[in-house]
Amino acid sequence: MKKISVLILLNIAAAATVGLMVGLLFKYYVKGDGTGAAEALRSEILAIADSVDACIGVGMVLPDDTSFQVLGGTQADGDADRFPMLSTFKFHQALAVCEWMRDAAIPLSGEVEVGKDRLPDGTWSPMRDEFPSGGVFTWAELMDYTLVYSDNNACDILFGLTDGPSWTDSYIRTLGLKDFNIECTEKMMHENPADCMKNWSTPLAAAMLLEKFYDSRDADEYSRFVWNTMSGCRTGTGRIPKYIRKQCSVIVHKTGTGDMTAEGRIMAANDIGTVVLPDGRHFSLAVFITDAGCGMEECEETIAVIARIVMEYVMKS
Repeated sequence: MKKISVLILLNIAAAATVGLMVGLLFKYYVKGDGTGAAEALRSEILAIADSVDACIGVGMVLPDDTSFQVLGGTQADGDADRFPMLSTFKFHQALAVCEWMRDAAIPLSGEVEVGKDRLPDGTWSPMRDEFPSGGVFTWAELMDYTLVYSDNNACDILFGLTDGPSWTDSYIRTLGLKDFNIECTEKMMHENPADCMKNWSTPLAAAMLLEKFYDSRDADEYSRFVWNTMSGCRTGTGRIPKYIRKQCSVIVHKTGTGDMTAEGRIMAANDIGTVVLPDGRHFSLAVFITDAGCGMEECEETIAVIARIVMEYVMKS
């Protein structure tokens, strides 16, 4: 039986954060009596989620500070809003790597020697394909490979330089977020696909992290680098950007894609991003699709349609 649940998170007066993003607030509140434009937006997204053979989670933060998530489909009891992040966690990693570099006074131009042994075959790695024997790379180049091309080897090299997934997880928690978990490297997930479920997030937590980052995107050279690099993401052009790119000033996003499960279903098709409008307003959006019985094309179209609906809502507001 298909279960549908819609969660609206209540306003949190002020959630203190630490590090670079000190002073940011969680901005949650309920739309009064549940009527009006925001309710219509939730209902429209829910109808779309309910029409697809998949589990779908959508989280967003809108320009008027409305924040909510919509869940459609059937998830395991007790974990209804936990979705495997796949490569979207590379955004989380990039923020943690930047904090590591700040603390250690490592410049973006700092160099890292990468041997051939750190570029294994059998995983997605444009860096390995371009430099099969390895080479010397800057920290900026390694993050560029992870954020723009979603390179799995570059991701694990950065984990190796920064105390692994545990550092990424612990740093993101210092920003006030808790509804996520990061404990596996790309190698671990490749060797045991079930481990993909250990790197999870709720849709709203992903959208809130994007929102926090937006507020600090110009704080220093590290933040500016991540913002500018993610605006050049080369994966998932048929997802969030597909129908809205020409109407936006900037789309900063990160995708995540999973393999087929043993049951022949798509493990994940995800996209998370912040969209900036020409008038300066912005919204943050996370769309997670898991356990999909439909094809990848339909998954991507679903993400693109949801992004268009949210964009139209914001433009009319």
